Amino acid sequence: MPLTYSLALLALFYVLLVGEFFIPSAGMVGFAAAIAATTSIVIAFTHSATAGFAVTATVAVSTPVVLVMMIRYWPHTSIGKRILNRRPGQLDEPTESRLRGGERRKDLVGRSGVAKTNLLPSGLVVIDGKRLDAVSDGSPIDAGTAIVVTSAVAGKLRVRVAERSDLDPEQVDVERRTESIEATLESLDLDELDE
Repeated sequence: MPLTYSLALLALFYVLLVGEFFIPSAGMVGFAAAIAATTSIVIAFTHSATAGFAVTATVAVSTPVVLVMMIRYWPHTSIGKRILNRRPGQLDEPTESRLRGGERRKDLVGRSGVAKTNLLPSGLVVIDGKRLDAVSDGSPIDAGTAIVVTSAVAGKLRVRVAERSDLDPEQVDVERRTESIEATLESLDLDELDE
């Protein structure tokens, strides 16, 4: 067989290889490209061993180059944008996790609240009257403990036990009053009255 058949099949291989990116065929165009390349190599070997090795080397070296170029170019084509569902100029940014009210989870970082359940390491917390899933940053947190949101990663709030400096001044004032009342009750020693 003439070598021109081999070269024609090699050209058909490249056309089909590029066409695989533009024709949604579930891989059938790529399969046809592989058949064209294999047939081209076989015909080249029937012509001569040198031609066979030359066509084989051409396919082996150029196929990865063509694939890399198409992978880089294809997303910028109109078909690639439609298949990837991208608008021109759209950046690939992850969507932000939001609460039901539309507030972004990462806006809760730094806010304080109370552990509704034990966080071992995950559980429920209440922040601004909203019950939210959260994960403890370190050791387990008991229910009723004041917490502070440290981060919002992958839609999950990470919290730690709140220190006095983390709390709102109103909460600190309420805590002081509660501690004062508890101290007063302890000093009265009401246990003696029960007897």
